Amino acid sequence: MIVAIGQQRIVEDADVNKMKALSLVKRAIQHEAKIVVLPEASNTGLFPENFAKAKSLEEELDMILKLSERKDILIIAGVIEKSEGKLFNSVALIYRGEVVGKYSKILLFPLNEERKYLSAGRELKVFETDFGKIGILICYEIRFPELARKLMKMGAEIIAVPAEFPAERIEHWRTLLKARAIENQLYVLGANCVSPDGFYGGNSMIVDPMGNVVNEAGNLQEIIIGEINLEEVRKVREEYPFLKDLKVVSKF
Repeated sequence: MIVAIGQQRIVEDADVNKMKALSLVKRAIQHEAKIVVLPEASNTGLFPENFAKAKSLEEELDMILKLSERKDILIIAGVIEKSEGKLFNSVALIYRGEVVGKYSKILLFPLNEERKYLSAGRELKVFETDFGKIGILICYEIRFPELARKLMKMGAEIIAVPAEFPAERIEHWRTLLKARAIENQLYVLGANCVSPDGFYGGNSMIVDPMGNVVNEAGNLQEIIIGEINLEEVRKVREEYPFLKDLKVVSKF
């Protein structure tokens, strides 16, 4: 199965961001990808001045929803959305013109203004799709192995990580993505963004269940492609049955 990551160049103009996201999805379709992951807040960026303009999930993603109506691709897109009068940092799963799943960020980042403007989600989720069982973590949440472990226990074969991870900590990003894959013996699809000022570091990655990097982006807007096989998740867990010892670890 071919998967893609759209490493989007995020700017302050939300309309430009939406067009860039749409363009990356189109490129993923051209590559016959079955899954494409876009960064965190791919519509507004993490610009507080854009938050107040955010609308419902469907309104923010209207162009991508329309594009996907007759396409056999699962789109995983980070989006700032307004729901029931509150703002959330969410990720939507889109398939054939519909939002088939949504996860809202539980752990809002403490070093910017997320906690001032956005409400936190309350539930980890694993989504059963035609392309595998997929868990979602958003950016900062990749730092918490407990969250990834819970997703694995809930059945995740893939963890998608839309993010806006800064360049100055990009080695943390690269290390954490590989660590979460190794610890849980699953695929990790990390979709970071880049920015005109170089603040965001790119290096989006596709990581296999052994922690090998299938493909990695640089620091410009681009799309990366990789081939994954979910049978590898089962094989790795059988050949290296380390997860079975969690029942022992849990006693301590």
